[in-house]
Amino acid sequence: MPQLHDRFHQLTAGSTLGAMLVAACLGCSNMNNTQKGAALGAAGGAGLGAIVGNQLGSSGAGALIGGLAGTAVGALAGNAKDEADQKEAYAQQAAYERRERIREQRAMTNQDVVDMHANGVADSVIMSTMQDRGGNFNTSPSAIIALTRNGVSERVIQSMQYYNQRR
Repeated sequence: MPQLHDRFHQLTAGSTLGAMLVAACLGCSNMNNTQKGAALGAAGGAGLGAIVGNQLGSSGAGALIGGLAGTAVGALAGNAKDEADQKEAYAQQAAYERRERIREQRAMTNQDVVDMHANGVADSVIMSTMQDRGGNFNTSPSAIIALTRNGVSERVIQSMQYYNQRR
């Protein structure tokens, strides 16, 4: 009968551990990975410590030691995940900024349009180049007047306005 009683305590401790882990996970939506790891580690460590401690005659001490150890290990593991996530976010931001710099370098300007027109490039070619490279155009009223004085057609100016908005 004592073996059945011990087995009952082990099953109860295992069920309690499982319930604690589920509860910890459900309450983790606003926690970072370090906090989640610490919570799950504490719950898992305490449950495992209680089971081991019960076998050694002191489930309370086992739960305390297991909980502390689990908290530390879980927090370390969660912190490593947080740092990896932050590193990935920095890498994505750097890649985005690099793409934007390249796009800005490739983008046509008002001077490019004036130069292409002055050298006899057809409006359709100027507009398809805008479509391909994008634009960083000054489309203020005074800039539009300057473009018109340089002979740039209304169609090209409208394309400049269109592709300037697509940044």
